[in-house]
Amino acid sequence: EVRVNDRKLLRAMAVYSGFPEEDIDKVFITVDKMDKIGTDGVKAELMENGYSEETADKYLELMGQATNDASGVRRMGEILAGVLEDGAAENLAQIMETVGDVSDGSFKLGMGYYTGTIFEVSMEGFGGSVAGGGRYDKMIGKFTGMDTPACGFSIGFERIVTILLDNGFTVPGGNKKEAWLFEKGMSSEKLASIMKEAMTARKEGKIVLVAQMNKNKKFQKEQLGKEGYREFKEFYKEDLKH
Repeated sequence: EVRVNDRKLLRAMAVYSGFPEEDIDKVFITVDKMDKIGTDGVKAELMENGYSEETADKYLELMGQATNDASGVRRMGEILAGVLEDGAAENLAQIMETVGDVSDGSFKLGMGYYTGTIFEVSMEGFGGSVAGGGRYDKMIGKFTGMDTPACGFSIGFERIVTILLDNGFTVPGGNKKEAWLFEKGMSSEKLASIMKEAMTARKEGKIVLVAQMNKNKKFQKEQLGKEGYREFKEFYKEDLKH
C-alpha cells in the first residue's frame, strides 16, 4: 500500500482552519499521530497545545472531507482557493490518476523537510512504514547556498528483510544453512573432527554453523530456524550421531 499526499495541501488546510503559519510544523507533529491516537486524541493534543476547539474541529472536518481519490483532491483545492498554491491540488490529482492508470495498486491519501508531494509505503500486518520519500526543494540549498530542486526516497531495508523472514521467505538459489550442534563436554579430538568436517562442507559452498547444544534443544532449533537454518546435525560424546 502506498499513501501519497502533498505537504502544500496539508499546510493550506491548516492555515485555512486558523492555525498560525509559524506553528504549522508543530501542528503536523500532532496530526501525524492520527494513526496511533485517532481523531479524538489529535483534537485533545491540539487543544492542550493552546489551540482553540473551533480551529481543531475545522481542520479535522476538512481532513474528513478529503476522499481518497483525485476528484476529492480537486474538491479540496476548490475549498482552499486563495490559500493553496495554484496548481498544487491539480498536481497531486494528476499523480494519483497517472499511477492508478498504470498499476493495479491501491492508493490512499496519507500524511519535515518535505516541500511538496510526499509518499509512504507500508506492508499489511506491519506496524510501520517500509519506505517513504518526497520532494524537498530547500534541503540541499541550506548546505550549498543555491536552491536545488530534489526528490528522493529511502527504503527500510532491514524492515523489509524482517517481513520476508517472518513470512518464511528464502532467497531463490541461495545456499542452504545448516546448524551442527555438539553436546556439552565433547572431547577436543571429536570437536576438532567436527570442525574439520564443517570446513570441508564450507569449501563446498555450504553455510555451516557449529554451536554447542543447549539444554532446551527444541527452543534452540526454533531460534536458529528464525535465522534461516533449515537442516540440523547433532553430535554426541559417545558416538557421532547425525
